[in-house]
Amino acid sequence: MFDYENNPAGYRLCQDEAAKIGGIELLLQQAISGKDDALRSQSLEAIARMSFGNPATVELAAGAAETLQAICTALQSGAMPEKLSALQLAQTVAASSSPNAVAMVPQLVPEAAALLSENFGFDQLSRGALDFLVSSSFTHPHAVVGALGWQQIIDLLSEDRRPAWLHAGPLETFICGLLATNCLEAASGEADASHEIVAFLQEGTFLHCFLECLDAAVHRCAWPADSACFHSPNRLAEAASVLAEKGFSRTLVPAVTSLVQIVETAEENTQTSALLALRKLCSDVGCLEGLLAQEEFRKGTMELLHKSGEQAATDLLSYMEFVETAFRIAQAAKDAQAQDNLHAPTVLQLAEMFQRHAPLDGKIDATLLVQLCSEVPLAPSEKVIACLTSSSDVELSLQSFMERVYGTPTILGWWPSLMQEAAALFDSAEAVPRLPSLSQAVAVFEESTGGRSSLAIQTLHDVALPALGIPTEGTAVEVKFAELHGSVPLSFKAFAKWLVELCINMAEEDAEALAETEAA
Repeated sequence: MFDYENNPAGYRLCQDEAAKIGGIELLLQQAISGKDDALRSQSLEAIARMSFGNPATVELAAGAAETLQAICTALQSGAMPEKLSALQLAQTVAASSSPNAVAMVPQLVPEAAALLSENFGFDQLSRGALDFLVSSSFTHPHAVVGALGWQQIIDLLSEDRRPAWLHAGPLETFICGLLATNCLEAASGEADASHEIVAFLQEGTFLHCFLECLDAAVHRCAWPADSACFHSPNRLAEAASVLAEKGFSRTLVPAVTSLVQIVETAEENTQTSALLALRKLCSDVGCLEGLLAQEEFRKGTMELLHKSGEQAATDLLSYMEFVETAFRIAQAAKDAQAQDNLHAPTVLQLAEMFQRHAPLDGKIDATLLVQLCSEVPLAPSEKVIACLTSSSDVELSLQSFMERVYGTPTILGWWPSLMQEAAALFDSAEAVPRLPSLSQAVAVFEESTGGRSSLAIQTLHDVALPALGIPTEGTAVEVKFAELHGSVPLSFKAFAKWLVELCINMAEEDAEALAETEAA
């Protein structure tokens, strides 16, 4: 009747009633001054059970002055069962968001960190200390980093360098990855450590484990299936936010569906954490696309939360509507001039390029626009910038940027006016040997001209062709350069046309030479 898994309401009733009659105070007295090891251990365990998952009772336990003393004394000098019970209580405190619990955790972190190596041959002690440190890293990453040091955190990530007591299973990979993820929040000024941790997270199986664990938490299942370990949706949502901030959003696209389910089914605090995680993940176009497809969720749950005053829901809805409007207007502009934008990037491709330089609801200035020109690609960048204004502080939103790329009835599109003709030529000759991509041609043109609008013939010979890996000698090359004798510097369109024709002529010349060789 009072099993936490099967009857949480009955279990909480027991917790509350025990706390009302002063059970926590009585148990703390026994935990500190009890003469018997078993009594002290069981007293600590009972307090942990009274506090587990109950914000009111954990606040009482963490607020008692004797609690910190009881835990520290047990961890420092208690018998092994006392240490384990103390870690169990410490873990319960660390898992809580109550003010008293949050204030106590930093004082317990050094004690737990010491047990990772000083386990006296009892692996369960080190594992309990690690679990506590993982929970502590959500609220006090600086304290955890200060107690462990970056090298020990990195060693825990590496299967080759982990201590012998920590096995190499998926649960261990997940726990260590979660600890490292949270500690990245404290990595400012520690570029080397941060890069090494990010590399471990990218190359290992942690992100896969994280997605599996998040899905299991949504469905209230243990993960791994045979472990009897149930993970907090709230804490996983918080970790998703950190991972999104550190650049893992594209890998976490499947997490969008799980977070949506959390918002729909969880209690208020967890809902907020999931909404905040969705907002950060959806800074990435791939995640945003997945969320925009959840039409029922947006019109149902999100609208209700917004109307109830949930600020995180309001912020997310506002962001989604802003970007979706930009997408819709840009797509309409592209469709209106479909023939002139046949080879132009899609709306989502332009959005991905934009997000590499600014948030989707942010703006780019002229300096960032020059960088974007090489990605779209657009050339010459000098003409692109000139289309805006002579002022250096012009800023473009996502919608403005995409409208200028595609063009509108009142704006001459950069792609139709500068790139469509060249893009069509390159597309028609795609299979021609030696022909570079359009992006490569744009990059070399920009570099060879220094961003100006025309390419000198001598620079074409001495700089551009070698940069593209194209020979500057041979009959086909000589013929094409002869055509340019006395001509003015080439615009990008003229350069693109000349380059495609050169590569076609060289391919024909190579085919003739091969045929003659085979005939001989």
